[in-house]
Amino acid sequence: MKKAACWLLISILALTGCAEGSGLSERETGALLGTGLGAGMGAIIGNQTGHAGAGTAIGAGAGLLAGALAGEGMRRSKENAKKEMRQELMQQQYQTGAAPQYGAQPQYAQPQVQQQVVQPQEVNTKYNPRTGQTFPDRYQFDPSTGEELKYMK
Repeated sequence: MKKAACWLLISILALTGCAEGSGLSERETGALLGTGLGAGMGAIIGNQTGHAGAGTAIGAGAGLLAGALAGEGMRRSKENAKKEMRQELMQQQYQTGAAPQYGAQPQYAQPQVQQQVVQPQEVNTKYNPRTGQTFPDRYQFDPSTGEELKYMK
């Protein structure tokens, strides 16, 4: 029984070590790592009480649940960070005349001159291939979806 538990532990740890570079999601990776660590800890604790197999099974189940929850939390935080960065980039890109401010710069009083400027009609030269919406040439990304815009042919 001890040999079987030992081989089970070794194989689970070997499989969890291979999971990082594969195409698994964060949730799946967390579940796999949690299962391996939970099974290992369950086997150790179960061995002390004389029930290594039961300890391994219980530890694997608990580790699976904990690892999947931790992996899902990592995925959500990464997704939220990407979303915030995309929104910030969109906001910076589409502010007219806004330049990035690096530190405190002296503010000079500008004379207030009112000029009546006639805005030329913007021609939409780019489009989003997925939605079909058109945009002016100054846009690089669709403000609502963040997808890259293509030139019209």
